[in-house]
Amino acid sequence: MPRTMIRRLTGLAVSITALIAVSGAAAGAAAPTTPVQAPTAVGHRITTQVNGAVQDRLRLSNAQLAALPQQTITVTFQSGSGAQTHTYTGPLLFDVLNLARPSFDPAVKNDKLRYAVTATGSDGYQALVAWAEFDPDFGAKTVLVALTEDGQPTADGRPRLVVPGDIKGGRYVSGLVRLHLAR
Repeated sequence: MPRTMIRRLTGLAVSITALIAVSGAAAGAAAPTTPVQAPTAVGHRITTQVNGAVQDRLRLSNAQLAALPQQTITVTFQSGSGAQTHTYTGPLLFDVLNLARPSFDPAVKNDKLRYAVTATGSDGYQALVAWAEFDPDFGAKTVLVALTEDGQPTADGRPRLVVPGDIKGGRYVSGLVRLHLAR
């Protein structure tokens, strides 16, 4: 059998396995203990890009995000279906972005206050968080790149941006694929 055919069949088998696991969890079956990761391309793991005004553009896997110090927070927010309360665990957005070494100008007083992060989901949904909101020297909000929700991996296996304190969950970006730092 040609190699391309084998790769396609392998990718199809992984996708079917992921769908079965997600469907079982949705039907009330025990959720998997590790994130279900549908491949973005055959043989590639899910990654979250960190780019923009950074010295090191990164592609971080869930495992790399899990290796960072983890925070757990319980939040309540309004969604289209009413109030939701969930407990999320993951690294701080501040820690994730600092891995990429933001390109702040040290010659400009509080240059970092001129920056914001645009979080993009796998469906193209975007939300913005100002650097000052989550910087420990200013707002110090515990903004997470969450890997789990209520003790289980996120539904699609991708991180979720969690912005505690928001009344509505509009900045809770699911299926996080990119964090872009810009002025």
